[in-house]
Amino acid sequence: MKLAVWPRKSIAHDTGISVLQASPTEFTLGHNVSSKEEVDAVMKQAQTAGATVEPAQDTFWGGYSGYFQDLDKHLWEVVWNPQILPVNE
Repeated sequence: MKLAVWPRKSIAHDTGISVLQASPTEFTLGHNVSSKEEVDAVMKQAQTAGATVEPAQDTFWGGYSGYFQDLDKHLWEVVWNPQILPVNE
């Protein structure tokens, strides 16, 4: 699978739709990991890199997740879901 992310100005140019005020809650980028400990490690790495972190916690659905906003203001969720674990190749 591949994901292409384009600047908003480029998408506006291609579509003819004006750029409106950006909001970090337009969408989140999800990063699934294999354990609660890995969630904490990724969150610490993001914070060390300058991200604004909302600490991870247990979720109502039985997982564990936290959010951070990177330096470009993108909102990331780092999540451990015991029912859907990532495949290690």
